[in-house]
Amino acid sequence: MPGPVPRRRRPMRFRMHLLGLALVTGLPLLALAIGLAWWIAANARTAALHELVRTAEALQADIDRELQITAAALRVLASAPSLEAALAAPPGSGDPEVFHRRAQLLVRDRPAVLHGIILFDAAGQARVDTLLPPGGPPPGPAPLRLPGPQQLPWNGIAATPPLTVSPLLVEAADGRLVVGVALPVERAGQRIGLLAATLRPESLGLALGSQHLPPGWIATLIDERHTILARSTQQEAYLAQPAIDWVTAFQQGGAAAATVRAVTRAGVPSYAALRRLPVGHWTLALTVPRAAIDGPLRRAVLIAAASGVLAVSLAALLTLALGARLGEEIEALGADAAVVARDQPPPPRPPARVREVAGVRAALAETGAALRARAAAKREAEEHLVLLLREVDHRAKNALAVALSLIRLAPRDVTPAAFATAAEGRITAMARAHALLARGAWTGAELRALAESELPAHMGKVRLSGPPARLSAEAVQPVAMLLHELATNAAKHGALSVPGGEVCIAWEFLPADQALRLTWTERGGPGLDGPPARRSFGIRLVTQLAERQLGARLALDWDPAGLRATLTLPAARAAPDNAALDNAAPAARAAAGLDRSGRPAAVAPRPAWTDPGGPPPRVLVAEDEALLALELETGLRELGCEVVGPARTLAEAQRLAASEPRLAAAVLDINLGGGELIFPVAEALAARGVPYLLATGYGSAGPLEGREAGAVAVLRKPYQRHALAAALASVLPGHAAQARGEGG
Repeated sequence: MPGPVPRRRRPMRFRMHLLGLALVTGLPLLALAIGLAWWIAANARTAALHELVRTAEALQADIDRELQITAAALRVLASAPSLEAALAAPPGSGDPEVFHRRAQLLVRDRPAVLHGIILFDAAGQARVDTLLPPGGPPPGPAPLRLPGPQQLPWNGIAATPPLTVSPLLVEAADGRLVVGVALPVERAGQRIGLLAATLRPESLGLALGSQHLPPGWIATLIDERHTILARSTQQEAYLAQPAIDWVTAFQQGGAAAATVRAVTRAGVPSYAALRRLPVGHWTLALTVPRAAIDGPLRRAVLIAAASGVLAVSLAALLTLALGARLGEEIEALGADAAVVARDQPPPPRPPARVREVAGVRAALAETGAALRARAAAKREAEEHLVLLLREVDHRAKNALAVALSLIRLAPRDVTPAAFATAAEGRITAMARAHALLARGAWTGAELRALAESELPAHMGKVRLSGPPARLSAEAVQPVAMLLHELATNAAKHGALSVPGGEVCIAWEFLPADQALRLTWTERGGPGLDGPPARRSFGIRLVTQLAERQLGARLALDWDPAGLRATLTLPAARAAPDNAALDNAAPAARAAAGLDRSGRPAAVAPRPAWTDPGGPPPRVLVAEDEALLALELETGLRELGCEVVGPARTLAEAQRLAASEPRLAAAVLDINLGGGELIFPVAEALAARGVPYLLATGYGSAGPLEGREAGAVAVLRKPYQRHALAAALASVLPGHAAQARGEGG
């Protein structure tokens, strides 16, 4: 028999859910506000305690400075010649009067601090006392004593330290309480006496008040006998009183400083900063009532708690009222949805009081249109994905073609190991540049990050300086390879080849045209005798990269102190890191080559396509990648052709296709960068009757747009040289007998 069906709980109304949301949101905020108030007040309390310690340290410095000033005055007085006469004179004679007057002058100069000065001989007998008239009877052996029956424990003149500060003393001449500062007097390495100054305790009290302590803050100075010497307030009432027990406990311990909780004589809970002075075994105690430091903490927490509870209560009431209002409109939405589900228009209703509810009503009416729009968006996304995959295929094949060009163009007159090292370094530089481009979604890369990625092995000897700069996507790989070639040259022959050498890479934006000027400077390396006698492959490569692919200006200064290379990039290739890059702007190109005259040296000494006496066929080249253009130009010259271009931009290719005479053929890269397709040039050549070959990094689904029918052949990168030779052989005159298109 089945059991009873459990009773389902009735769902709560919308306003109750809103109330729960308000409480769930408000209570943590309340706790956060209380915690934040506690944290702020705790920080203020910590700052106040730090201020207590800092003030105690400042007061300690003031007292120490006061004692050092007195000691300095005693040292000056101890150097007076009249002191020796005063010690040598018989007791009761008038010879000490000169020293007596000088000592009195010192006391008169500082009447608020000094009470008197006493001179003791080596036997401990007082010979001069400024409190007694000169020429009278000697002061006696004990002009100073401790309070009570004890005498002053000087421990003998010979055992007195270089500077001694006494506890609280009683002046025998007038019975005043004073503090003694004693200084041994030496002549020729022998102690002949002791010079002591007595300080007024109230002067120490004034020094304690020099920091302008806040109300309630009290500074107290205690001697080694646990007796109060001075106080910032009520000096007379507390002078010579015994110190409180927690001060005595600190003096009996070994700590130099401490901050403790304590209770004052008046029963006030306080914080106390205790400091032990370096001389005299004195102790400085600075107290502040705990209420002055802890009170703000408690008040802040109480105010935050009360304000938070009030705010949460008010929010709950407002939430209930708002929930009831919104619940009515939400229930109406449910009814409208049911009507739309029956394929009927929703009934007319008053304008919604909530914007979101009005939006949902409009959405219900536009459901069909939204579904159609979603289907269209899906198709568009799929087409975009196909385009993106095709672009990735194009970039990958272009990268492989550039790597193949590097290997083909590299010098052959080196060892296999050197050839492999050079090829590996250049291809690795390309890989690092592509990694940076991939991280930046192929929109460009920061110049500093590019330099650091290309020079990781030399960063200890390379200094980088310059403002934030971002290279365009087309400029990243050429600049990376240029830096790699300069670093490789420096590691072999320049500043990076010796321990003390260094390289400075600096860049700046020129104010005139916002071009980026990058400077490579080597210092500390082997000396240079001038430019090299032969243009190496590395020099030709950086020249091609700078002038042809980047449209930049490159200046190489072979300074005796080290190579200095200056690369000036147009504004289209680099901009401040927060500026947009115009990747499609055309760049200036210069006709540069590989031999001393700036053209690649031809491998074949005789024409491959025509009679020996006839002119070589003129072939137009359009290619935006500098290395691919260089490799293609070299291959065509080896085949005995005269190269027109290479053109790097669509505008340049159109100009050459329209103006250059006697064009026999053309090799055209489909994508010249920045979205420029070569098809207008192909149409112009076809109108002139010039056959052309198309080169592309795209796969079979590339953007040929059906134009391959008009081309002699379509070469897909990376292609081999014999494929290029075979395609040209079908259209150039005289090919059958002398074509030499070795595969590369």
